[in-house]
Amino acid sequence: MRFDLLHRLATIGTILMGLLALFLSGEFGVAVVVPVLAVSVAGPFLWRPLDRPWMGPASGGLALVVGIGALLWALSTTDYLYAAIVYALFLSALKILFLRRAADFMQMYVLSFLHLMAAAVVNPGMSFGVAMLPYVILLTLALMLTNLRRGIEAQATAPGGAGGPAAEAVRLGAALSRRDLVRPGFVSATVAITVGVFLVSLVFFFLFPRLGLGFFAQQSRRGMAVSGFSEEVKLGDFGNIAEDPEVVIRVKRKTGLGLNDRAVVLRMRGQSLDQYDGTTWRKTTVRRHQLEPDIDGRLRVDGRRDHLNVPGVEIQEIYLEPMLGATRVLFGMPQVAAYERPSNALEALRPEQWRFHGDEAGDVTLTGPPSVAIVYTAYSDPRPVDAVAMRAASTDYTAQVRETYLALPPQQAAIQDLAANLAKETSNPYDTARKIEWYLRDNYTYSLSSSHGDADPLADFLLVHREGHCEYFASAMVVLLRLAGVPARIVNGFYGGVANEFGDYVALRRADAHSWVEAYFPGEGWATFDPTPASALDLRSGRSWLQGVTDAIDAARLTWYRWVVEYNLEKQISFLAQVFQVRRGGEGFSDNLGRQDFHEIRDRLKELPWAGMGLGFLGFLAGGAGLAIALRRWRRRVVQMSLLAPGDPVLVAYLRLRRALARAGLRRERSETQLEFAARVGAACPDAADAVTRVTLAYVERAFGACADGPPANLGATVDDAVRALAQHRVPS
Repeated sequence: MRFDLLHRLATIGTILMGLLALFLSGEFGVAVVVPVLAVSVAGPFLWRPLDRPWMGPASGGLALVVGIGALLWALSTTDYLYAAIVYALFLSALKILFLRRAADFMQMYVLSFLHLMAAAVVNPGMSFGVAMLPYVILLTLALMLTNLRRGIEAQATAPGGAGGPAAEAVRLGAALSRRDLVRPGFVSATVAITVGVFLVSLVFFFLFPRLGLGFFAQQSRRGMAVSGFSEEVKLGDFGNIAEDPEVVIRVKRKTGLGLNDRAVVLRMRGQSLDQYDGTTWRKTTVRRHQLEPDIDGRLRVDGRRDHLNVPGVEIQEIYLEPMLGATRVLFGMPQVAAYERPSNALEALRPEQWRFHGDEAGDVTLTGPPSVAIVYTAYSDPRPVDAVAMRAASTDYTAQVRETYLALPPQQAAIQDLAANLAKETSNPYDTARKIEWYLRDNYTYSLSSSHGDADPLADFLLVHREGHCEYFASAMVVLLRLAGVPARIVNGFYGGVANEFGDYVALRRADAHSWVEAYFPGEGWATFDPTPASALDLRSGRSWLQGVTDAIDAARLTWYRWVVEYNLEKQISFLAQVFQVRRGGEGFSDNLGRQDFHEIRDRLKELPWAGMGLGFLGFLAGGAGLAIALRRWRRRVVQMSLLAPGDPVLVAYLRLRRALARAGLRRERSETQLEFAARVGAACPDAADAVTRVTLAYVERAFGACADGPPANLGATVDDAVRALAQHRVPS
């Protein structure tokens, strides 16, 4: 392959990898992505038509105008980062149209590196890691080719060359068109060296002491929006996410879970909503208090009831992805008794602490570092509903319960009659709730595509179309219960899940977002009811033939998040603990690090052969320095000698002349061209001047393409003349 084509292809690959890492963030629309990618692919081959004297000043003026526009846009939108990245993309698209000399290529690589740094901020996902290694390999190859190109340009356009600027352009074009300057071994060696350096860098990444608790964009990533977990939810919102496979929660259940059972079903309670205006549910129980840990470090949700000291407490370790919103809802299996953060001796060093808050409805939220995943443990009361106790519960509700959980906007007469008919054959609120639950399950159809208008969507669901998704079923049951005099509320969370055998956890996706009902029974608390037909789970959670692939990708994504994006001092110490087998059976998401772990790691570190490791490291540095020197000498030799095939008679003659000159004490300086060196030799040894000049001219013309004929006649005899003259007139070194 021609050298110039190889260099430009390596440049395109470098640019595309940097753009790929940036664009896979999803932050940039088609109007930005498509033009930039198109120019990046075609631009390196368009420099000849644009090689006009007036194009340089014109492009500079255009860059200035667009820069002013980008600044004004940033000031008006206050989105300075996005505006800066878009302007950098424009500069790279403009610069790539003018890749002529080595300096132009270097400027392009600087812009590409800026793209990669921007990607590290806006795209901390696994796609960044996928693009990182090929980017490093291509950039290293491109930089080495650029260095070689700079040497070729210096030789072809050196002052004193024959023929003037036109001949210089011809020589440069001929040299850049050669196919034997870079051989496959060069590319293979570059890739091998780059991969080796990359792997060594990974070792330093994991072992070098962390100076702070965060490394990768402060451990943050873009939060996802999930309907149902704000303080206001409109009927129909859940239908927008019913087929979204993005994982929100990963659960390792410590009791009673077998991942070989493919029909894993988890119900993860989130937040309750109590006020209904006919189209929208709102949360009015918003008065929160901070939860304080008990003597065991657990944050009890309801201090009035002891749900923990019962046999078989359900324990779930939960990895919760970042979610949009100032407050984040915590999830756990009903009935949640307590939450707990992983114990960690470094927790106090965090600049921003996690704070857990409970409200009067029993919901728990947290505040802390924004856009950061959190790991916590949930404890749940495993006891099933005691139907006998529920049937015997009193109906003497407090004024607050009546005001909060029985209030309704005016309902159509048909809905009131339906509630009365369902309640008249029951003798207690619990049986009323069960009958309404079964009625909705048996007589209504679950659908992901139903539409019920905006005027009175619930009446349309109950009386007309009789199909809908989960929040219609839950809303209908709450309304019917309240009409029957039973306090009730809607609850949003997740229901379903897919067992991931690669990561040994259960993944709950946005598609698993679900609504159900809780009814209140004095003295017994809240009981869970779910009127949505069981067919809903089959419709939303069926496993496809690609599920194994998506499970593997999600497990890899979790590994990327935990060990790269979230890699900090805690993770580093946890990594060392695993290396030294300080903690065994670490099957959870968290890094539980106690003081004893630190002491044991310290003892293991003292036992390492630090002297031998130090000598090995010094040997590694010495080997790297030797390799760098060898590569530098090889590059100089390639630039100076490899413009001709090894057996070319002109090259053979010129090398023989150079050796004779070296024996005479005459060596070419790095700053000299071949012709300048010949002129200096002629001044030092006039008898050899003519022969040295003729051999040097033959080499320059042959190497840089100004002469297409064969080698000059009697070239060997000319070298003999030069050697004899030098022998008679030796110049001291």
